[in-house]
Amino acid sequence: MTEALAGDLDKFGILYERYKLPLYAYFYKLTGGREQSSEDLVHNVFYRVLKYRNQYKGEGSFAGWLFTIAHNVGIDFHRNEKRQVYQHVEVKDTYSWTEESHDLEKEERSGLLLKALSMLNAEEREILILSKQDCLKYKEIADILKCKENAVKIKIFRALKKLKEIYHRLENDKKIISK
Repeated sequence: MTEALAGDLDKFGILYERYKLPLYAYFYKLTGGREQSSEDLVHNVFYRVLKYRNQYKGEGSFAGWLFTIAHNVGIDFHRNEKRQVYQHVEVKDTYSWTEESHDLEKEERSGLLLKALSMLNAEEREILILSKQDCLKYKEIADILKCKENAVKIKIFRALKKLKEIYHRLENDKKIISK
């Protein structure tokens, strides 16, 4: 980013290639699997990176600054849509019935986890995505969400606890149904 700020605008292409997939995954989960909206939001983030590039001071990580912009783009999208973007996602059972039961079990667990994640509220889902998927540090998440680092730790702990409870409930419901 510092090279891009110095005038080498080709470096923005490198930044785009490096961060487009993590941003897309972030928005995909936050929008409930809306592909086109996720792609549009990624482009909005990079538009703002270009527009506000002079505000980047090089303090902290670039990823933290980028995801702060992404967080704000998500809030703006929610306001513009005038509806709840972070809605529950119906995760379809797309099991590939292969001979390898291990793959099937892995897909089932993954499907249950996605369904459980979709049942969290927007704040819980976002904080888990930022911490576990995007691997941001507590300090970076605190800067994005404009709260204290200790609050982030507590929120992550509570969200993980709730996710675990929902997952186990779904798992037990599945066992009862299959009996």
